Amino acid sequence: MGEPLGLLKVTVVRGRRLVIRDFKSSDPYVIIKLRNQTAKTRVINSCLNPVWNEDLSFSLTEAVETMHLQVFDKDRFKPDDKMGHAHLSLQPLFSAARLTQILGVSSGETTLRKVVPSNENCLAVESTISCIDGEVMQDVWLRLCGVESGEIELKIKLINLPPVAPAR
Repeated sequence: MGEPLGLLKVTVVRGRRLVIRDFKSSDPYVIIKLRNQTAKTRVINSCLNPVWNEDLSFSLTEAVETMHLQVFDKDRFKPDDKMGHAHLSLQPLFSAARLTQILGVSSGETTLRKVVPSNENCLAVESTISCIDGEVMQDVWLRLCGVESGEIELKIKLINLPPVAPAR
């Protein structure tokens, strides 16, 4: 395992228009994977527009290219049902973080980059990467794939990235 690069904090904010997997509703939870690390939210019972506001943290030992997300419906007596999946390229976030270090941005709020929906991500709408008081953050709405409908809102923050060595 390499040297720690920092922490990736993912806040699973909420879901909207999730699919029905039980009789009239679903009991959704979210699993996020970063390489060999996995974290899971709590189950929200009988809800198609759940609010989690739950923080999941991942230790970074190398730049991770893609974050994977899956939504499931919790079932008691059978395997949990799939409610969709999504992925997001983290390269724009890492690039923006390096830019803040090079430019020395440490106070106030600065918009660093806009990321548009593409085949490299499952963005439902354009996403903004900002630096707020030295912390690099990205707000995203991910469209779930493999299902008729559903979106998940995340807030992603990079914490404690090592400083960039000055150019010679």
